[in-house]
Amino acid sequence: MTRWLLLAVTACGPASVDGAHAVAPTEPDAAQRARDAEIAARAAPFVDAFSNTSAVLAPDGQVAFLSTRDGLPQLYVGDVRHPDRPPRRLPTPVERITAPRLLPDGKTLVFLSDVGADQKFHLFRIGLDGAGLADLSPPGELRRRAPHVARNSGTLVYGAHTLEDPSTRVFVHTVDTAPREVYRDPKVGFIVDVTADGARALYKRDLSDTSQIVFSLDLTTAALTRLYPPDGEIAAIDDASFTADGASVLVTSDARGRPSRLVKLDAATGAEQARHDEPAGTTASLASTAIAPTGDRAIIAVDAGDHSELRAFDPRDLRPLAAPALPLSAVDLGAFDSDGRRLTVTVRRPDAPPEIAVLDVAGGEIRPLRDEPRPGLGTPPRATIEKVRAFDGLAIPINVYLPVGATGRLPTLVLVHGGPSGAAKIAWSPTIGFWTAMGFAVIAPNIRGSSGFGIAYEEADNREHRIDAVRDIESVNRWARAQPWCDPDRIVIGGISYGGYMTLLALTRHPTLWRAGIDGSGMSNLKTMEQLEDQTIRSYDETEFGALGKDDALLLAWSPITAVDKIVAPVFVYQGVRDPVTPQHEADQIVAALRARRIPVEYMLIANEGHGVTRRENIIAYLARSYRFLAEHLQLALPSAGG
Repeated sequence: MTRWLLLAVTACGPASVDGAHAVAPTEPDAAQRARDAEIAARAAPFVDAFSNTSAVLAPDGQVAFLSTRDGLPQLYVGDVRHPDRPPRRLPTPVERITAPRLLPDGKTLVFLSDVGADQKFHLFRIGLDGAGLADLSPPGELRRRAPHVARNSGTLVYGAHTLEDPSTRVFVHTVDTAPREVYRDPKVGFIVDVTADGARALYKRDLSDTSQIVFSLDLTTAALTRLYPPDGEIAAIDDASFTADGASVLVTSDARGRPSRLVKLDAATGAEQARHDEPAGTTASLASTAIAPTGDRAIIAVDAGDHSELRAFDPRDLRPLAAPALPLSAVDLGAFDSDGRRLTVTVRRPDAPPEIAVLDVAGGEIRPLRDEPRPGLGTPPRATIEKVRAFDGLAIPINVYLPVGATGRLPTLVLVHGGPSGAAKIAWSPTIGFWTAMGFAVIAPNIRGSSGFGIAYEEADNREHRIDAVRDIESVNRWARAQPWCDPDRIVIGGISYGGYMTLLALTRHPTLWRAGIDGSGMSNLKTMEQLEDQTIRSYDETEFGALGKDDALLLAWSPITAVDKIVAPVFVYQGVRDPVTPQHEADQIVAALRARRIPVEYMLIANEGHGVTRRENIIAYLARSYRFLAEHLQLALPSAGG
């Protein structure tokens, strides 16, 4: 479970642990504010190049989807027949929206929304016509996850938890009835599917990032039946789905020493009915699954680490079908339409913002659902996938983004992804677009610990092996220095969440290799992090880093705060006040320690943000301030408007 992607967690205000108190943010002076405003004008077009994601198709030809065109993800409705016409925004809450789902009537949506990015999501409904907005969640501090909708009955099923307790509560209701708790698991888990009649659900219990168990849950009796893996076996389960008739279950999984696997199981007993092993072997994962309601086709997304691929199967016998062709990109599967002929997808290419599309499952063609220009972006960077040789001979995949037309040696930003079990996809983002437009080369490495490259690779940074991931970052730095486009005197490192943590580790372990760092929402003290964070995340962190009270020496050894005296480079620190994933105390500690040592540090603290940066104005300010900070310490001139 990546720290960056985890949903349904809560907000924390300024924390106090071991007598520590909140630390004041940095207030830029007048000259810096003027400079920030100048840079913000350059950043705005990249942030305003909105993303369209999470499409659902209505039977009447409408498509509902999320778009960031108004500064936060909001719900819009467009006409499939006229992709160039402006969509209509639904009158939902002004806060961010996620996880839209269409009800069986074909006219009503349910979705999640939180306040100030605090991730305390409430469940709402609204009509495609904009009528009937209603909050379906009772008051309280539950952290709700995305609902699954029974295709025929409209029953809503989802998990929830509280900050202090990793236990998972499963709720069932309709849009017209109050939520009813039907099951409680002391472990962390997720509802991953529900039968068409709403009688049974698939419940995935997470023991760690690479060990899960799928159960069938009777939503009337709360009876739990283990389906996969068999007792005594360990597997990382990416997804599980009922077949259209509810009689069988398809599961995608990985395990050490074998290829990624798709299995068909009896939904009542877990008995294996069919099996398919991925020819790509142990270096890619069969991941998310979408099964047509007609029962004759299943589309599987392959997580190949830095990019996605698609596979197609007949769910009746797992016979491979002709697979849809994809450009080099990352793809998120959506939902089938009611007749099973079209599947929505979100395509994330390296040369354009994310866009919704539809897959014609019979012909295999992928067609965009929207035709909307994003002016002001200019020429996208040149994106390639390279390999870096690590200290032990392992090949480290990296995504390289270079400004088109740039000459000479460029300041270089190594941008570490969140996770740890995440990956840097070869995809466009406002961050990469901005930094390359400002004259930087950007390297996004998939160091060991990244997902999509096999179980052994994903587990290769756990606990005492964290040093190997740090050494991978060192290898990336040394590779960059040898490239003709890299200025070896201006190499910086940055990232958000786990990427911020790895930034701090790199600055402590190899301080002379880096001119500066950008720590966004990064962990500085693994002990206090595990004390204060959402306790569902702690279940994963104990495997990744060590268990509080049992492995304290290990936790401290790999806490950047322990070696803060080694940091010599300037550090820009960003933090959201409402962040429960990496609470504010983590940023406060590192800022206070750097200030005490008189290391240049700028602390950007945002009151209406949680984990990461979500709001348009905050993203622009973050990009502007972090660039200005680097420019001050790297002696960079603002590039001309033409690049």
